Amino acid sequence: MYVMKRVTFVIFLFCVLGTNAQSSAAYDKVPGTPIVHVSKGLGVFVGTPSIAIMSNGDYVVAHDIYGEPVRPKRMTRVYLSKDRGATWEFQAQIEDIHWAGLFVVRDTVYLLGRQGSTYNMAITRSCDSGKTWEDLSILKKKTGKYTYHGSSTPVVFHNGRVYKGYDRHFPDKQDQWMSDNYSFIMSASIDDNLMESKSWLFSSAVKKPESIEGSGWLETNAVLGKDGAIKGITRIARAPGFSAGYYSLDTDSTIDLSSVGQIDFIGSATKFNILWDPQTKKYWSLVNYPTPVVKPPGKAPGGMRSILALTSSDNLKEWKIKSIILATEDVHYHGFQYVDWQFDGADIVFVSRTAYDDDTGGSFNYHDANYITFHRIDDYKNAETPKKFKYLLH
Repeated sequence: MYVMKRVTFVIFLFCVLGTNAQSSAAYDKVPGTPIVHVSKGLGVFVGTPSIAIMSNGDYVVAHDIYGEPVRPKRMTRVYLSKDRGATWEFQAQIEDIHWAGLFVVRDTVYLLGRQGSTYNMAITRSCDSGKTWEDLSILKKKTGKYTYHGSSTPVVFHNGRVYKGYDRHFPDKQDQWMSDNYSFIMSASIDDNLMESKSWLFSSAVKKPESIEGSGWLETNAVLGKDGAIKGITRIARAPGFSAGYYSLDTDSTIDLSSVGQIDFIGSATKFNILWDPQTKKYWSLVNYPTPVVKPPGKAPGGMRSILALTSSDNLKEWKIKSIILATEDVHYHGFQYVDWQFDGADIVFVSRTAYDDDTGGSFNYHDANYITFHRIDDYKNAETPKKFKYLLH
């Protein structure tokens, strides 16, 4: 009974803060527009932000909630902005799904992630901009010791198909985090029923080669290469945080094993999203930059999330920092992380799992965030690092 009361209380509080956080002076310390705020003492945290843009220009944002009061099922909440991110309205709460990302096909919004109670891969959809959602549909069931792991990573549309990277997670070996993950790409025709498992084709899966240092092979990005092949680019936890996993699909169902390896990539030790921009003919990403300028002794690059940088590449394998977007030196209690973003005309819009100061005790730590925040990068092609942040690039 206590647990049920606790969950009900948390849900009620989130409803209140979710609709008022952006207009409250109590949260004006945090950069960007706060969509959701939760107080430190509740023991719950916000994660997995995701953003999608409807054909009429409205923004839909989703995020999940984690912490002891909402175990084991967890949940995802959805918000809508009709004024380009200035204000946000709570739309719905979807039970038993987390680590999920939004994407839109013909103004139907899909949410694909992991079912909290079973660890199966699950999907749901909304035909009214996130207000109402269908029951979860299971796309892949866990098998034996492995389950499914993912996040709000990119969705690619190519030749009438939708592509999404995902991970199979086996129990960690020798206490090395995410050490036994396998990465794969799933795809489906946009004309098929995406709520049905039979509509999806799942590629073969590949594990991080032993020759690549570090652990983790997770939060796979599906990216369209300039050669027309879909690439899988993965996060790797290793020092100094400048190498990502890489492979190329041979067909939609098979990975070219000769392509499996690593690429130079800034901020690869934390979750990132890579998108191709037909305007600039470049790939772009928002990453946590683990600059040695503020790195404390012994701090792993995956634990440095207080600096967010906009990066670009002509070829996926050579990356440059275009601009520092957000930054503080407090790597222990500040974080702009798990960013999901979209191009919006000349701008980039993004949502962040943000750990930052507030009037209720601040964040628990950089990882366990107390905000979901919305941000806009005006005229991203010409973005420049503010003078106050330039020292971070040295």
